[in-house]
Amino acid sequence: MNINQRCINELRLMSASVISNAKSGHTGSSVGAVPILFSLFKDHYFFSPNDSEFFARDRLILSAGHVSALYYSLLNLFNMGVSDDDLLKFRKFGSITPGHPEKGRTKFVEVSTGPLGQGIANAVGMAIGQSMIASRFNVQKANVIDNYTYCYCGDGCLQEGVAMEACSLAGTLKLKKLILLYDSNNITIDGKVSLSNTENVAKKFKAMGWNVITVHNGNSYFFVTHAIGRAKRSSKPTIIIFKTIIGYATAYQGSEKIHGIPLNEKELIEYKNDLLIPNFKKFSKEVKDYCFRTIRYNKIQLEKWKRMYCLYDQTHPDLCRQFESFIEDKEIDILKLLKPEFLKDDLSGRDANQFILKEIMSKLPRFMGGTADLAPSVRAYVKDYGDYSALNRKGRNIHFGIREHAMGAICNGLSIYLESPVFCSTFMSFSNYMMPAIRMSALMNVPVFYEYSHDSYKVGEDGPTHQPVEQIGQLRLIPNVNVFRPADTNELAYCYKLAFAEEKPSVFALTKQKLKNITFGAKNITKGGYILSETRGDVSILASGSEVALALEVASELKKCGIMADVCSFPCLEVFDKQTESYKKTVLGGGKLKVAIEASNDNSWYKYLSPNDLFIGIEKFGASASAADLERYYSFNVQNIIKRIKNAFNS
Repeated sequence: MNINQRCINELRLMSASVISNAKSGHTGSSVGAVPILFSLFKDHYFFSPNDSEFFARDRLILSAGHVSALYYSLLNLFNMGVSDDDLLKFRKFGSITPGHPEKGRTKFVEVSTGPLGQGIANAVGMAIGQSMIASRFNVQKANVIDNYTYCYCGDGCLQEGVAMEACSLAGTLKLKKLILLYDSNNITIDGKVSLSNTENVAKKFKAMGWNVITVHNGNSYFFVTHAIGRAKRSSKPTIIIFKTIIGYATAYQGSEKIHGIPLNEKELIEYKNDLLIPNFKKFSKEVKDYCFRTIRYNKIQLEKWKRMYCLYDQTHPDLCRQFESFIEDKEIDILKLLKPEFLKDDLSGRDANQFILKEIMSKLPRFMGGTADLAPSVRAYVKDYGDYSALNRKGRNIHFGIREHAMGAICNGLSIYLESPVFCSTFMSFSNYMMPAIRMSALMNVPVFYEYSHDSYKVGEDGPTHQPVEQIGQLRLIPNVNVFRPADTNELAYCYKLAFAEEKPSVFALTKQKLKNITFGAKNITKGGYILSETRGDVSILASGSEVALALEVASELKKCGIMADVCSFPCLEVFDKQTESYKKTVLGGGKLKVAIEASNDNSWYKYLSPNDLFIGIEKFGASASAADLERYYSFNVQNIIKRIKNAFNS
């Protein structure tokens, strides 16, 4: 057999062997997709062999992350940080070869994947980031940022709504450096794709503005590599539809049975015989030497890039300095915003947030983001910085359209590519659409700022569909996410200070209604929870967001009744929970009664309360009515809260 076929066969056997050794994994696509990914690595994928963080590298994302055994085998073959021993530890605890790719665990893994379709949206985000930087800094004969974003996906990925949302936007934006490698084997776990999907994928993508290439023999190295080469010359994003066979040449070829099972010992022996390498144990010297040519070629390309960059530095020194400044990490002192004009009492949470976004954009050139078609309502738009589009790659406001799920996942890819926080925004009640993307942000430690306005029933007449009740509780349940609900513009600035201090996603719950500044000069805001008004009384009132002002009113009225109450503001429960036990006890108080007040049904508050304490929240959906009418409907006003506190205090 020729050398390319030898490489393909050995990769199939290595992938199958890795899975069989682990007694767990996805053999079907891991052997079926070999010609696609081998051709990419061999002829097209530009990487720095010794630096997986090289900024100008191509990006490869496995949206269908279950082909990880193949990916790790390729990393091993091309000497990219995965050893023979690592392959033997596939799917073992603590290994760098987990069941699905994990960002930060394995070199050259750009994003964590597993939930199908997310990776496609991540790839769109990376392509947006690439185009934005390229438009700013590339010049004739010096394309310092010219990388491609490749995304491997399968039939399942393209059935996910998040993928279709993202692909629709990518076509509109004409992201020509984005190439989708579609492994079309026509099989999912349940059986043939036609059980649930009979659409014409090629026509669908053409309608979305994509270049479409079909390779009817996806098992052919020649046809596959030629198609990828054609895609790189397109002026549009390209999907290459590779017709492949799941479980190629195994006893279960073409069947859904091979999707997620290992071959047993006998089947693996037969597979080796069928692929004409009966004694296969590891990659042959012939194959390794052949693939080393690619490593050597990439080193040569890297040296060419470095020489080009030196010339770029000499011919465009100012632009080069700007580029270097652009990719540097910069500290932003958000608290410098705390000026009288910012601390006005007539700012809503969303308006104050817009003010901060503008300041961040002025100081952090990489910072960008957008909304799901709600810029006038959520105010997460900065007009001075233009709209990102196919005609204006320098714009920093992204119009995602009504695509909340994809918006979050795109921002994950965008943030990872830019190595910077980015933001996205919609109404709080629609955060449900984005939970999978937020979870992936948390898993990968990606600093996406999820900015949700209209954070309580006080949005009013739009009705219960737009009035969040359970959302903030759901968000607080996701590990590794800081959920900020500031009481005023002062606290909001401190919340941003906390958000920039950590490599993790942040949620900002912002009001539609105007707020009074009540916390200016307060201490310990950055500890997530603190005593705002102290009387050393027998009641401690715990509150977040706009309910802090309500709590202060309640405390003032209680004082008239002879009940002294401390008011404690909790802009971030997650940050407060990390404080020392002694500090937490000081804030929570040791009085007779603790009362938590929040316009939600979040049970998180109960961890601060004893059985005799009180949580006053919102336990049912609302109605289409004014905020004042809803306040009465929920009995969520000073008079009713005082009545409940008195009853609890005196019982």
